Amino acid sequence: MPTESLAGLLAAWRDAERRWERPGTPEEVHSAALKVAQAYAGYQSALPPESGEFIMVAAGDQGYVAVTSGVTTALGYAPDELIGRRIEDLAAPELRDSTPARWDTFLADGRQDGRFRLRARDGTMVSLRYQARAHYPVAGLHLSRLWPDVDSASPGEAAE
Repeated sequence: MPTESLAGLLAAWRDAERRWERPGTPEEVHSAALKVAQAYAGYQSALPPESGEFIMVAAGDQGYVAVTSGVTTALGYAPDELIGRRIEDLAAPELRDSTPARWDTFLADGRQDGRFRLRARDGTMVSLRYQARAHYPVAGLHLSRLWPDVDSASPGEAAE
């Protein structure tokens, strides 16, 4: 768990958002957006881990740009190991072909809830539930909250 206080982590997140809101070149805005995602993930990592929940933030190309520390318990990866990897890189084999279509639907709808299976660091497939929000914590980035799916009858199926 980070040694910073929740108030300090929240202040860092808000400060990063204020920098993102400033005018700038596309490169400066993108860089500031990544800092918002990282600060948001830092804040979320400091929350109590009892739920088993973790957060992954992806850019429009489906590459992860921020991941909270809870991923280590759920999937065995250190958060930094996932930066730059794409959703398809971790998706269970039976879900890889449908991942691009699900992503497009998610972006069009702005939110998606369901079940998904991801490959853990040791190669096992882990059933998870997720709630994803497009363009959060800032425009162009997309957040997924994930947690263990302890009662999954049909992993990989989206909730209706």
